[in-house]
Amino acid sequence: MELEFSYRVDGGTHFGSGLTVDLSRGGVRFSTDDPPPDGVEMELRIAWPYLLQNVCPLELVVRGTATGTSERGTVLEMDHYEFRTCGERSFVSAATGAAASSILA
Repeated sequence: MELEFSYRVDGGTHFGSGLTVDLSRGGVRFSTDDPPPDGVEMELRIAWPYLLQNVCPLELVVRGTATGTSERGTVLEMDHYEFRTCGERSFVSAATGAAASSILA
């Protein structure tokens, strides 16, 4: 999956962005113009292509270690991942709008 992401290395000493190349349960291969050094701890924030309850944008936050860079991209061995909401969090207005439209129908 080609998804946009941003990253930070060593708690914020180095920042960048790029595209994912491969995404699996154990790791991420990605391409970036400024690859991180091997062996560093990093965090990727990947823009997820689906909305939570068709309302709220999500991002996949992945933490792990950069294990190597080649012409195919940089590999991050995943230690931890979680989905987080981002942007507008208007579940109440979405639910209210749905309820109002069903009453009017």
